[in-house]
Amino acid sequence: MKNEQEYIILQIQEDDYGCEERPAGAKKTVFVRMKDAEENERMIRQEDDWLYEQEIDEGDLVVLTENHLYKKTEER
Repeated sequence: MKNEQEYIILQIQEDDYGCEERPAGAKKTVFVRMKDAEENERMIRQEDDWLYEQEIDEGDLVVLTENHLYKKTEER
C-alpha cells in the first residue's frame, strides 16, 4: 500500500464527546497515541470497532495507511 508509515501503539483512550455526547448513529471512537521509529509521537482518532476487528492493542506494531491502522504482519 502507498503512504504507509509504521508506529508502535503507546496508548488507546476513550474519545471525550463532552457534554454533547456522541451523535445518534455515530460509531464509538478512541484516541490512539503512537510513536514512529524516530520517537515522534502522534495521536489519531480511530473507530473502536475497527481496532477490535484488526486485533490492535497497546504495544502493537502497526502501519497507518489512508487514515486506518493495520497490524504489522510479515507480508506488510
